[in-house]
Amino acid sequence: MPRLTLFKKILVITLLLSLLPLMASSLILFLNLETTSARLTSEISDTADIQASESLRMRAVQVAESMADFLRQRESDLVFLSRSQLDKATLLNFYDSRRGEIWYRSGSSAVTPETRELVPLYRSIAIIDKEGREKLVIRDGAIVPAAELRNVADPAGTEFLSEDYFNRVRSQPGKIYVSHLTGFHISKQDQLNGADEPEHALDGKLYRGVIRFAAALFDAHGSFNGMVVIALDHRHLMEFTQHIDPGHNFSTVFPSYKSGNYAFMFDDEGWIITHPKYWDIRGFDARGKLVPPYSETSTKADIENGRIPFNLDYAGFIHPNYPVVAELVRKRKAGFVDTTNVGGAKKIMAFAPILYDSGDYARHGVFGGITIGFQLDQFQDAARKGSRLINQLLGEHRTRSGVILLITSLLAALSAWGLSRGITRPLLQLTEGAHKLAGGDISSRVQVSSSDEVGELGRTFNLMADELEIRKNSLLATLDELQRSRVDILDERNFKTSILESISSAIITISPAGTLTSINGVGQQYLSGAVSLGMEYHEVFAAWPDVCARIEAVLLSKQGYGREPLNRQIDGESTYYDVGIFPIGTDAEMGLTVTLRNETEREHLREETVRLDRLASLGKLSAGIAHEVRNPLTGISLLLDDLHDKPGFNAEDKEMLSKALSEIERVERLISALLNYSSPVRTAFRDGDLTQILKDILLLMRRQAEKQGVELNVRYTDLPHFRFDPEKIRQALINILKNALEVLDSGGVITITTGCHDTTVTVTIHDNGPGIPQQDLPLIFEPYFTRKGAGTGLGLSITQRIIAEHHGTLSVESNGPSGTTFRITLPLDNRPF
Repeated sequence: MPRLTLFKKILVITLLLSLLPLMASSLILFLNLETTSARLTSEISDTADIQASESLRMRAVQVAESMADFLRQRESDLVFLSRSQLDKATLLNFYDSRRGEIWYRSGSSAVTPETRELVPLYRSIAIIDKEGREKLVIRDGAIVPAAELRNVADPAGTEFLSEDYFNRVRSQPGKIYVSHLTGFHISKQDQLNGADEPEHALDGKLYRGVIRFAAALFDAHGSFNGMVVIALDHRHLMEFTQHIDPGHNFSTVFPSYKSGNYAFMFDDEGWIITHPKYWDIRGFDARGKLVPPYSETSTKADIENGRIPFNLDYAGFIHPNYPVVAELVRKRKAGFVDTTNVGGAKKIMAFAPILYDSGDYARHGVFGGITIGFQLDQFQDAARKGSRLINQLLGEHRTRSGVILLITSLLAALSAWGLSRGITRPLLQLTEGAHKLAGGDISSRVQVSSSDEVGELGRTFNLMADELEIRKNSLLATLDELQRSRVDILDERNFKTSILESISSAIITISPAGTLTSINGVGQQYLSGAVSLGMEYHEVFAAWPDVCARIEAVLLSKQGYGREPLNRQIDGESTYYDVGIFPIGTDAEMGLTVTLRNETEREHLREETVRLDRLASLGKLSAGIAHEVRNPLTGISLLLDDLHDKPGFNAEDKEMLSKALSEIERVERLISALLNYSSPVRTAFRDGDLTQILKDILLLMRRQAEKQGVELNVRYTDLPHFRFDPEKIRQALINILKNALEVLDSGGVITITTGCHDTTVTVTIHDNGPGIPQQDLPLIFEPYFTRKGAGTGLGLSITQRIIAEHHGTLSVESNGPSGTTFRITLPLDNRPF
């Protein structure tokens, strides 16, 4: 225990006598104010909670009533249409006159303007006969061609592969049928498309579902004669909940799911049918099967991929009040409860039933429910304001009391100081010097004016201060140097870490001994296991045997660096990766860097683009294929025609050859019809001899040229063998030569020249025909463009596509009377796309 000096004893006693009563009274007052503040804050919070919850409930009831009126209006539309004259003009007028406003975000994730647009209420209107065949369908504002009409008596033939509305209406012809929401499920990746939250996802897919209203049609005898079906566009359901913002903004073009301030709609079976997260909405997979709801048994892969539509009856494991809300709505009750969403936001959720009892909804008498959620902490704004006011007043009181206490303390300290100054002055000087030294003022020294023990103590104190100053300066210099080194090291480490963590690929480093030395966050996600530094690469890539084998081969051979694609099968689905292995240092003396980049989304987008392009270009591609398949048949026809003209055949043989030629013509017509449903052949690159291809083609075309009086001049250059598709290049050359022969019907000269350069080969075909008009030159490669009396206009379009597939170029020059020159350039180091 430290020894109290005389000065301290006098000072402490004086301060206690003066400050103790004041401090006691202030403490009692502070405690009373704190108790009052807590009570007022609690009462304000409770009142605000009740008022806000009731306000949300009333708004939910209002939206539910509007939704019920909307459904009844759609039912009235169905009745009106079923009693109208069902012709094209009536249906088109009905489709165009029923519209509703859609408020949505247009543009992209970089620029997000808001758009309000009146769009049709119905995605489609269909008239179906009594056998289930569609007679007349309007879809997206256009009449569906007869070839695309379906037989909906079989659910597998419906739009979403499992709808049974035809059989339901036929079994109860006197009742109106109203379906549940039907549409293909949108996964998390489909909606987000690389965005972090739904409100930022403008480049992803939209949910395209419908609710079908159907009514039976009857003939003059009252017998069932088919039905009329209208498909309500799901976007108009979204308009009832998507723009609700229970916060200060009241409405929004798209709500924030993370905040918890949003609304959603669910049906009488508990399925969510409108929600900011499209992957929470009920939907079917590509086979027409309903995607199972999110539950405790959902797989990790389904959760990560967002294949988890939300059903309140199965969501008790997230919060027990979700099934309770679904049951109360089925009992036609409104109210509010506390919940927590999947994102972890705690909120008040008001709910109200949508009273509607048509079709499948007659069982409970409700279409479903409207819920509006509001984050709990925002309910407490009023309470927090009151608490802040009370705390402000309490703080002002503390300040005033502190000032009084401070003044009193100063007066007491001055009195004590004056009392003890004459007694303890020498010791006080030494004490002040020690305090300055302890406070960091190492230049402070004590003035020594006596030679007694106190003077000796002062001199000893000054010696100690000198030593401390020397050591402090030395220590500060060392600390400054250490601090600079530490800052440099931390900056470098943070810079590298920031770069690695910002990369969307997995970056993993392996030591020369095969142990894990570093891994970024994306790598932890891809490997999705208990990965720790120092693990053997066999353990790290236990679930990636192909990568493990490649690392082992690279470590042994010091070869095989670079990138390679990898296709993994996960839960029956293909996942595509780009795997790169690169050395660290010369010959991997410091280890390996392994990179993993997920290319699945890009591959899916590519496949989808190819599929859409094929569908959109079916007519053009099919005509092109048929045109090219006829080329070999044309060659056979020419050879048979040549045989027919040779002497030595009797009349019966010539008649058989004529029949063979007519049969070939019939085969050409059959092939044209069959190839309407075929797809183009992929380019097959292999080493080939372009000169030999030209010789074969000229042998085939020479007889026709002689008939027309056309001279074929060929100037060959020694060409190396290189990779190309012989059949497609043959097609391209035949197309150009046939065009040249057709324009030289009165004779002329065709000159074929080959050439070889450093990295390319060229084939030039020149004819001295009338040339191509200048205004036609930009159009000759367009599909179906032709100036001939016959022909499809596809030859040059197909030729250009073939050359493009070979990474080459096709150019044309035409100068009037001097003829036309086509020049084909192909690369020697050709690789397929």
